Amino acid sequence: MKRVRSDSAFAAVKAMTDTAKPLPGVPAHVRLRAGDLPFWDGILRARARDEWTEPDLVVAAQLARCQADIEREQQTLEGESTVIENARGTSVMNPRVSVLEQLARREMALLRTLRMGGRVAGDSRDEATRRKIQRQAESLRDELAEDELLALS
Repeated sequence: MKRVRSDSAFAAVKAMTDTAKPLPGVPAHVRLRAGDLPFWDGILRARARDEWTEPDLVVAAQLARCQADIEREQQTLEGESTVIENARGTSVMNPRVSVLEQLARREMALLRTLRMGGRVAGDSRDEATRRKIQRQAESLRDELAEDELLALS
């Protein structure tokens, strides 16, 4: 199968048609909580639609759960303190800080697995161009939808 250049007319047309499609759904065998869904949507929008494979979607769901957990733990920690008093009256680090650090490490590992954090393995210029075209197509779709709504009013 011959690779298509990311800056070709074919790639631009494909990005436009992909933009009209809904984002990939959560695999049937994967469970996401309601609070995970905003993170899921953000993760999926970070790549062109045709880049997602079934195994990637599973990892993306794990990343969405992890990011939701980080947000929940961070909000809880904001109501507490990073230093707390234990049962003996000694000041100790809040265990929630360690939980957040552990979740942050997991998040980075999942981002690396998806090749979304830092430098991309392979030809990063090609993927960056494909993602730029995808964002431009989404922006154009949104503009057209606004124009259509204005025409109807």
